Amino acid sequence: MLARKPETLTNSFLRFSLEASNILHIKTEQDYQDALETIEHLFSKAKDTADDPLNDLIALVSKSIEKYEATQEAIIAFDEEANNTNQEISVLRVLMSQHHLTLADFKDEIGSKSLVSMILNGKRNLTKEHIAKISKRFNLDPASFFNLKAA
Repeated sequence: MLARKPETLTNSFLRFSLEASNILHIKTEQDYQDALETIEHLFSKAKDTADDPLNDLIALVSKSIEKYEATQEAIIAFDEEANNTNQEISVLRVLMSQHHLTLADFKDEIGSKSLVSMILNGKRNLTKEHIAKISKRFNLDPASFFNLKAA
């Protein structure tokens, strides 16, 4: 049952659409930044329930952000690189970043700095022993090192 007359609803939507035009139809980097700021704000305000009306707005803005990102060469290149990066290398890089570690900090788990460097550059692979030691050190499931995406 429609609580308002169709014309009232149409006018309300048109006012909203005009106000939100730059985040619903992202054309510039500034529009993109505005949309990201808006979605962050919406995430902080929306209740974690399926019927929260802000979830509909989150869906609209998210779709707009995805559409814009799909046209950006730098984002496309980043996605391709991330998708083509070996899972074990990604996990090792994240650990290094989160724990502020250097190549030398894996002496006990992997070995020399040059071996760690070769692994990070994709010239060598982590062995089962390396993975077991790193997993133990950081209390990780060894499966974290393997790409488990469906083929």
